[in-house]
Amino acid sequence: MVMSYLLAVALDLATVGEVDLERMYWDCDALYMKGELGGQDLTSCLSITQRFQSQRFEGNFDTFMIYWNENKYLEWRRRGVANGT
Repeated sequence: MVMSYLLAVALDLATVGEVDLERMYWDCDALYMKGELGGQDLTSCLSITQRFQSQRFEGNFDTFMIYWNENKYLEWRRRGVANGT
């Protein structure tokens, strides 16, 4: 269910707003942490991640990593990741 949604959206990321793109990024990150991401779903999530990093952080990976480290546990908990402590 989530996967087909991610694929459909990843095909046209240019139309996705910033808030939705951020939510989709964290959905992908949580799926990866749960070990539930592979194949085409992984490809879609990589596209979402690249778009999010580019749009939100202007491609600055260091700034993205600071953001990720500050928010990962909260976002993982919201999505039921067991190690979201």
